[in-house]
Order: sequence, then C-alpha cells, then structure tokens
Amino acid sequence: MAEDRANFEKKGSIGIAWIENPNKGNALSSNVLGDLLGILDFMERDKNLLFLILSSRGKHFCTGFDIAGIEDTEAIRERISLFAHLLPRIERLRVPVLATVKGAAYGGGFELALACDLIIASEKASFAFPEPAIGGCPLFGAVRLPQLIGRPRAKEIMMTCRRVAAHEALAIGLLNKVVSDEALMDSAIALADDIVQKGPVAIGMIKLAMNQKLGGPDLAYLKGYELNIQAC
Repeated sequence: MAEDRANFEKKGSIGIAWIENPNKGNALSSNVLGDLLGILDFMERDKNLLFLILSSRGKHFCTGFDIAGIEDTEAIRERISLFAHLLPRIERLRVPVLATVKGAAYGGGFELALACDLIIASEKASFAFPEPAIGGCPLFGAVRLPQLIGRPRAKEIMMTCRRVAAHEALAIGLLNKVVSDEALMDSAIALADDIVQKGPVAIGMIKLAMNQKLGGPDLAYLKGYELNIQAC
C-alpha cells in the first residue's frame, strides 16, 4: 500500500482533505495529486458539503514536489500536468477552501496554499519559493503572490528565495490568522463552521465574484505548464 496519499473525511457539512506523505515532508507525489483531484470531484458531487479544509499529517504542510523516482521527462510532465490541473480547480471549486499550514509550505506547497481562499497558519509555519536557487520558476506563485501582497514585496521574496515566517506573512496580508500548533485545526473548524452557517448560495457567489478572473484562463499563457489549463 502506498504511503503517499491524500485522505478525506467529513465533519457534517465540512470536508477535510489530509495530505499524507509525512516521511517526505508531505511532498506532492502523483498519488497525492491524483487523490486531491478526486477529492475535488467528490466535493463537487456532494451538495451537502459546503466547505473544504486542506490540511496535512506530520510536521509540515507541504515541502513541494516529491521528485524521488522521477527519472524521465514524461514522468515529470505527468506530475506537472496533475499539479497544473489541481490549482485552478481549487480556485473554481463551488465552496470555500481553507489551507491549514504548519511547518514548511515551500515551492509547490506554497502554491497550493495560494490557490486556497483562506489560510490559517501555526506560529511555526514558514513560506518560501526555493526554486530560483536551482534554476526553477514557480509559475503559479509568480502570478498569485503579487496579487495578494503587491509586486515589489512578492518579487523580493521570490527572487531571494528567503523564508517568510508566519507573523510576517500575516502582517503582509498573506494569511487570515496565526495560531498555535495545537489550535490550528480547531481554529480552522471554527472558521468553517461560522461560514457554513451563512447562505451557501451567497457564499458561493462571493467566491465566484472575487475569483471570476482566476481559475485557469489567466494562467493559460504560462507555457511551462505544458498544457491548456483552460481545458482542465
């Protein structure tokens, strides 16, 4: 049985997706990415689910791509394709998505959090894009991060590859809240409970209105994703 999976549970009208690849810092393998896409399919079908929390088991939220075992270009292309489908689908999902970040949210893990509508982080969380240090470019992050915190600050964070601690991330508008490790999931559930008590149609319209220019078409020019994101 594969150890790298994403599992799902329901708490009333709230769904919780758990990234489970703790031996590799919850890195994004093809299994994890495929499971997350399947969870989004389930969320779309089950109209009783009104909110999704994206969380993780172990020390870290997500340290980026799991590159172990990738030895050929086609395997790399497949994993990038799965990831490129996942991010805009989170943005287009009919219900709000909240990321709970503890430990590291690096590279693809940072981008995964950016695709969510809300982010709550633990005091020990940190965010970074290390890719430029080894010649890579986090394309989704290069589009989304400046939309949240402004271009000058986003460029500095991405071009220097420095780590941004939780309280700085809160101060620059990246997060909704910073809490202790112990309070992270309880805080997420409390916020989700508050939101699902409101009119679900109204909440969906708010997300749609704010994300109307997001969710794929605005990313289609990014040739590095090697697929037409609008068709995903």
